[in-house]
Amino acid sequence: MLLKVLLAVLVSWAAPARASTADVLPGAPAARVFKERKTAEEKKEEQSAAEAEAERKRKEKLARVIVLKWPETSTDYKSETVQRNVRSRIARPEAMFFPEVDLYQNGRKVPDRTVIPAMQPAIVPDSNIPPVLAAVDEVSGIAWDAISPSDWGIKAQDLRALAENIWFVDRVELREPLFLLYAQIGRAAENSNHPVSPFYERVGTVTVNYYWYLAAQLAYQEPGLMSKLTDPDVSGSVGFLLKQLQQGAFPSFKVDFEQENQWDPEEFNKSYEVLINGLPVELDANARIDAFLGRTDIYLKRKDTGHGLSERLEVLKLEEKAYFVRDVARKMMGIHFIDQLFLHKNECVPEVDGDILNFLAIYQKLHDKAEIYIAVPENGNPNRVWIWRWDKRSAQLKNVGGGPDTFPVRFAALFSTGGLFNGAAVSVDKPGDENDNTLTPGDFTDTSRISTDFDAGAVPFNFELRGHYNRLMVNFGAEFGYNASSNADGWVEYYQTPGNNDDPNLGAYRVKGCTPIYNYDSDGDGTNDAYQDDSGNIVDSPPQECNSIEAVYNERTFNRNLWLGLGVVLGRDAGIGFGPRFALRWGWTNMPHGWQATGHFGWAVQPPIGDFGGRVRPIVDLDLRGGVAIARPRSLQLDLAAQDSSENAVMPVFGGTLGVGFTF
Repeated sequence: MLLKVLLAVLVSWAAPARASTADVLPGAPAARVFKERKTAEEKKEEQSAAEAEAERKRKEKLARVIVLKWPETSTDYKSETVQRNVRSRIARPEAMFFPEVDLYQNGRKVPDRTVIPAMQPAIVPDSNIPPVLAAVDEVSGIAWDAISPSDWGIKAQDLRALAENIWFVDRVELREPLFLLYAQIGRAAENSNHPVSPFYERVGTVTVNYYWYLAAQLAYQEPGLMSKLTDPDVSGSVGFLLKQLQQGAFPSFKVDFEQENQWDPEEFNKSYEVLINGLPVELDANARIDAFLGRTDIYLKRKDTGHGLSERLEVLKLEEKAYFVRDVARKMMGIHFIDQLFLHKNECVPEVDGDILNFLAIYQKLHDKAEIYIAVPENGNPNRVWIWRWDKRSAQLKNVGGGPDTFPVRFAALFSTGGLFNGAAVSVDKPGDENDNTLTPGDFTDTSRISTDFDAGAVPFNFELRGHYNRLMVNFGAEFGYNASSNADGWVEYYQTPGNNDDPNLGAYRVKGCTPIYNYDSDGDGTNDAYQDDSGNIVDSPPQECNSIEAVYNERTFNRNLWLGLGVVLGRDAGIGFGPRFALRWGWTNMPHGWQATGHFGWAVQPPIGDFGGRVRPIVDLDLRGGVAIARPRSLQLDLAAQDSSENAVMPVFGGTLGVGFTF
């Protein structure tokens, strides 16, 4: 019995736990259910990652506008007025705006001053790393006594020149190759037995092997790098300096990220990630970090998209207690840059110094798919913005808009035609039977005269003027419609009596069949008793047809629709009117007398003819519409709907037009 109990316990312990009914579907194995759930979560994560990547790629292609803040004013890149005006003038409704400090790229500028702006590489390429590692392997395999001290000096010079292959550390992958190279430069300098600058420098009160000191700085941030040194002598020398750094034996200073004595940690942290020598760091409450004397590579990586400022800071003498990195960038790319741009502000291609051209070229390389613009609100006036565009092919700035001389709204004038079908613009035959003498002023509508099928076609001739401000489009125009219905002789409607259309007895009428002759008394009884019939004969008594009246109808070959619209344009060139759009229109029609509300989808393109690039450009436009026509008081359609329940006072409208015109 005891054996059976023990066996049951062992079996229950060894058996896999059952899934709860909440986790397992009826008839489905637990493992399969878990797999399906995990797959769904993975798909959701993959979808989120794909959406984020798509948004990042979309932003990469958007125009980037660097706004230079005018000295001693408050208007900057966050000004909504500046953004609206610039977007309209450059016709880039989705352009993104950034501060001038982002343009400062002193760290990414190659040390070789003979490299022209157009050839600035901007980012240390991965192809620069193998030569560095090959040189490290070669020199590390040479025994200290295998070559003479002078040869070691030459090796040190060669390795030092090779260090410029990694002139700016903006990512962690560059740290280890640079660390190993520094270690070998220091070893070659040590074996040369010639302790002079630039291989030996005085840091604080101590003269040190400078490249071992730089290697120790990298290891201070990332101690794991020490395991990469296989030479015990080199490891010991670098490790000694690392220990001194950790004990505070070498002086440090503050790198301050305030700007103009202002610091908004929430705004800054939302925009930037701070990298020091390729590793992210956190700023303290005063917007500062500690840095040692020597080399410090500073990089502000934008969190939304793109790149911020870069600075390669090399300090050996502690002249100041802090280095205000954004203020330095602001001084050069704000104050000095503005001074140069406005020295001859009306020039198409302004002259700026070499460093600024380098920074512009580098910034363009960092954002290769985007257009780069420089905007300056003169004297801080957001409505007086000067704009230059960076031409990467010629490596020059070109003026594209100066002060208030460029009106921010773009216009387009078009003529279009096509085909429309209007259920309310129904064919109306000429007035009914001429022998009908039953009509009275209050009852004259002949419902048999109105056709309500969709054969009520019209050929529109539309004249339109559009105004474009960024994505917003406001348009108005007049459309004249030719009645192309197969069973109609044109448009027919009541004459209108403004202010009295609610009274059916008021309108345009005439006596039917004869005309009375006033002030003619044939028998002397004091009454008017003479009439002229249709044959021109004067009779003493009125013919039968003179006892009735008829309505006089307004008959036209063309009707008229005066309309006003509002819409939004999509796409890169929305600011100048090109691209897909969605719009609404409200119109007032005379025949039939009523309103017309329509929704529109259209697409405007610039045809590939001629060389047009300014405000004046040709335009070809397709427009599709759908909506309703609504009859107003004193309308044939409204009377028809009142007398026949199968008819409606609100009827569908649909059709399309194709137009041509020009922008200006």
